[in-house]
Amino acid sequence: MENKRSLDTEIETNKDMQTLNEDASMLSQYDDKYSFFKEITDTSKLSRLRSMKMGNHEFLVNRDLGYYPYFSVELRHRVKHKKIINCVITGEGGLGKTYQGSDICRVLAPKTFDVDNIVFVYLEFLRNVLTTPRGTPVEFDEPSYAMSKMEWYKDVVKALVKTVESFRFKGKPLFLPIINKNLLEKNIRSYLIQFHIVMHDRGDATAYRVFTSQFQDKQYNYEICKLEYGLFDNNLCERESCLDCKKLLPRDVSKRCNIFRARYERKKAGIQDQRYKDDLQEAKNLDAGKMGIDEVEEITMRYFDKFFDKDRNKIDIELMTAILFREEGIKIGHNKKYRLAKQIEYDYPDHFIVKPPINKDNAEKL
Repeated sequence: MENKRSLDTEIETNKDMQTLNEDASMLSQYDDKYSFFKEITDTSKLSRLRSMKMGNHEFLVNRDLGYYPYFSVELRHRVKHKKIINCVITGEGGLGKTYQGSDICRVLAPKTFDVDNIVFVYLEFLRNVLTTPRGTPVEFDEPSYAMSKMEWYKDVVKALVKTVESFRFKGKPLFLPIINKNLLEKNIRSYLIQFHIVMHDRGDATAYRVFTSQFQDKQYNYEICKLEYGLFDNNLCERESCLDCKKLLPRDVSKRCNIFRARYERKKAGIQDQRYKDDLQEAKNLDAGKMGIDEVEEITMRYFDKFFDKDRNKIDIELMTAILFREEGIKIGHNKKYRLAKQIEYDYPDHFIVKPPINKDNAEKL
């Protein structure tokens, strides 16, 4: 009985050894076949392997192996299937929100997107919607004066609504750089935004897909991917900024730099200068409203010879108003201009030629 038991024990042991040997050989084959993938997923060797959440799923992504244009492919897919795209790009000032948006637009439509598709006012936006080819993005840029101008935010709301209305027929993705999404109205930012890009640094951002609950007043933001964009046209110019470049606004127009960045900066500078002029005129109008009638009269008398009608011996009131606005930037109202004319007639009677009355005795002489 003991021999039989020992024999059975040896047989069982041999079977276990055979099983272990088979497992070892299978593991070695597995190691040989999938060694490359094991190296990829070895977190001790690759520090950039990390989990990335896309929608409701989580993937292990090895960033040392390269990059995939996931976000731009997603946007192209939506354009192709006539799905709306309203994308907000947020971040503090100076992080390159507009550059990030224009870079994405150039990737989506490299043949049609140009500086003219970066707009600052609602009129330009409508012109782009009507004239540019289908699929060409529009970037409604945030000017530096937007924080103090509520009209700009009203234009943005109209642009977002028009994009929703016209996307089926026009297919124009809208990108909106803005300091913070909360500056938009609650209904607009909750229901009309599909994508949200948050800038961390220049060329470094995170893209989110925005979903709104159909049953509750809630909004869900799912991370899509990280965005890392280098400086466009870096092969043409290595400067990080065009603002300190002599070729941006030289006196000789033929020597101007014509790369994309330079043309955008010139356009923005022109818009900003015009806004400064409008603000200056608005300030003058406010000052004119506060000025007394005597102060306005003193300024007006500098141009008396220009608006006095010698043939009719009276003040041309409309010409006086136009001269005040053109020369001094002073805008006066309807009642004030007539009161001003009467006060000038009263205070400066010597400036008016008094003609003798016409009667039968002196009619022939006159």
